[in-house]
Amino acid sequence: MPEDPSLEPVRVLISVPKRYFRKAVDRNLIKRRIREAYRQNKLPLISSLQGSGKRIDLAIIWNDTSIPSYNDTESCIKEMIVKLSHLK
Repeated sequence: MPEDPSLEPVRVLISVPKRYFRKAVDRNLIKRRIREAYRQNKLPLISSLQGSGKRIDLAIIWNDTSIPSYNDTESCIKEMIVKLSHLK
C-alpha cells in the first residue's frame, strides 16, 4: 500500500466523558482548552515524527473529575507531547 505524502503525521481525537461532566458546556470548555494547548505545543511531536517517517493516531481522553485551568491543561499536554516525541 503506497504512502500518501499529503497525510498529516498526527491525527488527534479529543474526548471528555459525559460520565464526569454532565453539562455539554463544561465538556466543550475542556475540549477547547485541550485543543488550544495541543495546537500551541505540537511542533516537537510533528518534527520528530516527520524525521522518522512515522504517523500516529492520538486519542486524548480527559478523565479528571474537575474542570482544569488552562495552565494545568497545557502542562499535561506538554508532558504528553514530550513523552511521545521521545518514542522512536
